Amino acid sequence: MKGNFLGGIIFLLLGAFLIISNFFNIEFSWNYIWPIFILLPGLNFELDYYFKRKNAGVLVPGGLLTTIGILFYLCAFFGYNILDFLWPTFILAPAIGIFQLFLATKKRSLIVPVFILGGLSLIFYIEELIEINVWSYIFGFGLIILGFITILLGRKSK
Repeated sequence: MKGNFLGGIIFLLLGAFLIISNFFNIEFSWNYIWPIFILLPGLNFELDYYFKRKNAGVLVPGGLLTTIGILFYLCAFFGYNILDFLWPTFILAPAIGIFQLFLATKKRSLIVPVFILGGLSLIFYIEELIEINVWSYIFGFGLIILGFITILLGRKSK
């Protein structure tokens, strides 16, 4: 019943928008409409959990779809060329959903994929914004840490 109501509201709003855009000679572009079909289900998942406090698992698709929906709205208004810099959001989106699930359930095992996905997206954001090869620094620091570990383990065995 609730799904029918939400679907009906969406159709009513789209129909009203079409009529108003024709009546007032407003240019109608699907470029600004289609992201709502990603954003609304995401918000529906989010609100479903936060109002009912049941099935925290809906937070993962909710966070993912809401994040991607917002990203596509940014693209619709500022141009899709911003994806040249914002593409790491596609990696960050599941991390946001999993992080919401972690906050709801307090399962510590969920924080590992959040740090992996969030860390990767942060590295890619930095690489896109600063235009440096972050991986060479990460690899260099990794080798230095590996060298220290090797030296320390070699000293303990003597």
